[in-house]
Amino acid sequence: MIDSGRAALVAALMATCAVTPSIAQQSGVVPTPPPAPGAATQQGQVSDVMVRKVGMALRQTATIRQKYAERMHSQTAPEQQQQLTQQAQSEMMKAISDQGLSVQQYNQVIQMAQADPSLKQRLISVAQSGG
Repeated sequence: MIDSGRAALVAALMATCAVTPSIAQQSGVVPTPPPAPGAATQQGQVSDVMVRKVGMALRQTATIRQKYAERMHSQTAPEQQQQLTQQAQSEMMKAISDQGLSVQQYNQVIQMAQADPSLKQRLISVAQSGG
C-alpha cells in the first residue's frame, strides 16, 4: 500500500505537469505533436494496458523525483545540483522506457489525464496500487 505522502506526491505530479517536458528538452528528446501509436483508441479512450504502463511509470518517476528533491535540497553547489538533475532525468527516462513507453507516449497520456478526470483517477489508482 502506498503511504499518504506518496499518494499526495502522485496526485501533485498529475495536477502539475507531464512527466517532464523539461527532461525531454534538456535531454534532446523533443516530443512531436502526432499521437503515439497505441496510446489511445479511436474514441480517444486510453487502453487499460497503456493506463497500467503509464501508471507504473508515474509511480516510479514520482519516487525518483522525491529521492532527488531531498538530495538537491542538501546540495548548495550549482554543479552538484546540475549533476543530480541529470541523474534524476536519466533515471526517470529509464523508468518510462522500462514500461515499454517513449517519453512522448508517457507525456501524451499524462496531458490527456489533465483534461479527463476519469483517466486521471485510473492512472492514480494504478500508481498507488503498484500495478
